[in-house]
Parts: sequence; C-alpha cells; structure tokens
Amino acid sequence: MHVYFELTIDIDTPPDIVFSFLRDKDLYPQKSGSPVLLLQKTTPEPVGVGTGYREVVRMLPFVQGEILSRITHFAPPGCLEEDFSGAGMTGHLTYRILADNRGTRLIQQQDFQFNWPFRVLTPLIRAVLGRRLHARLREIKSVLEGEFSA
Repeated sequence: MHVYFELTIDIDTPPDIVFSFLRDKDLYPQKSGSPVLLLQKTTPEPVGVGTGYREVVRMLPFVQGEILSRITHFAPPGCLEEDFSGAGMTGHLTYRILADNRGTRLIQQQDFQFNWPFRVLTPLIRAVLGRRLHARLREIKSVLEGEFSA
C-alpha cells in the first residue's frame, strides 16, 4: 500500500545552509530519543548522485530496522532526492529548498510503499509516520535556527 506525505516548514536560515545540513546529515548527532540509532555514509566520494547511506532505526521499543538510501538527484541549493529501502518498505524522499523573504521554505515530499505484512498496518503506520515526519522538520528548524542564524 502507498502512503504519501507533503510537509512544509519555514526556516529563518539561508537556503544554502539548509541544503548543506540535509546534504551532510550523517555528520550531525541525533537528539536523545530519536528513532535514528545510527546514520552513516556508505560511499567514499563527496556527496552527490549515487551517495549511499545506512540507517538503523527504532521501529518499536525492542525492534530495530535497517534502511539503505541512495541520492538520486542533487541540485544545490534547491533540491535533494533519494530512494530508500529496508525495514519492510521502499520509497522516495524529495527535499525542495526555496528562498523566501525570511530565509527558506523547506518542502518535504515522501512516498512509502509497504511490504507484506506491514500493509495491513498502513493506517496505524501512516499516523505514526506523520507525527515523526512533522517532528523531524521541527527539529531541523530548531537546529538550523539555533546553530546557524545570525
């Protein structure tokens, strides 16, 4: 079953800084309580199309899953896209980074396809993922405005 999200947040930080943060996601520590337990770049070259990542995520209190992703579109400072698979799903993530009068409008588009047996849990997964994705955008805003604002 297919689940799609499109989320938007305004960040008082220039677009090039927002893009750099998303590009270098493996270099920043995860906040306490984050479902991301490990995030590492798996390819040696500079970040661009083809760069791979490995994430270990907490799916339930005692259940972890591995997600592998690869950048499929890299257009600084306006767009970053990646395909991902693992932990019972495949999908595509797009970040659109737009300049606005206060800094940046970040648009996150994310598409998930769930494998069996997760398909039967799609309504629950949709609700949980929606909350997590919104929280992640708020966290990105908080970090960028706190660390990189003038």
